[in-house]
Amino acid sequence: MSADIMIADIESAECAFPRLTEALRAIPGVRSVDLRNGALWADAPLLDVEAMAAAMAALGIRLGTVTAIPHPDSAESTVIYHYIDEHRIINVKTCTRNGALASLAPSVRAASWAEREIRDLFAVEFPGHPNPVPLIRPEGIDTATLREAMCRPATVVRKPSSPLASPPAPPPARS
Repeated sequence: MSADIMIADIESAECAFPRLTEALRAIPGVRSVDLRNGALWADAPLLDVEAMAAAMAALGIRLGTVTAIPHPDSAESTVIYHYIDEHRIINVKTCTRNGALASLAPSVRAASWAEREIRDLFAVEFPGHPNPVPLIRPEGIDTATLREAMCRPATVVRKPSSPLASPPAPPPARS
C-alpha cells in the first residue's frame, strides 16, 4: 500500500469516526488506525489487551470474536480482536509475545471460547483465563501438533471436474 493511500485512509477514519479513532489511538500499544473496506483497523504490535477491552467497554462496543494466524517461522501468532458496534466494525490486530497474550475472558465473557479455540489450534497461551481446558482439541493431543498442521502449506490434489472426464493417461513404460 502506498503512503498516499495510507494517509488518505487515516484521514477518512478521522473524518468518519473522530471520537472512536481518537479513543483507539489512545490505547497503549496502538501504532496506527485506518479505514479499510468500511471497517476500522488498529495496528497494535505491543497492544495492552486489558486497556483495549476497557476502552471498548467505555465506548459501548462489544467483542464479536477473536481470530488468529500462526507465524510458520516462529512460535508467535497474529491475533485480531473483532469488535462490533451498531454501525461499525473495529478490528484490532496485535501479535503474541513469547506465544502469549493476557486473557480477556475474566472481564469479557465473549472472549472465553475464542481464546480456548486459539489455544487449541495455535498453542497461544492466555494467562489469567478462568477455564483454560481444551475446547476442540482431543484429549491427549498436544497444542504443538495442531499448530504444526495449521502452519504447513496446503496441498491441492486435482480431481477430474466431471465423473465423465477421463483420468490422465499413465506415463509410458520404461524399458
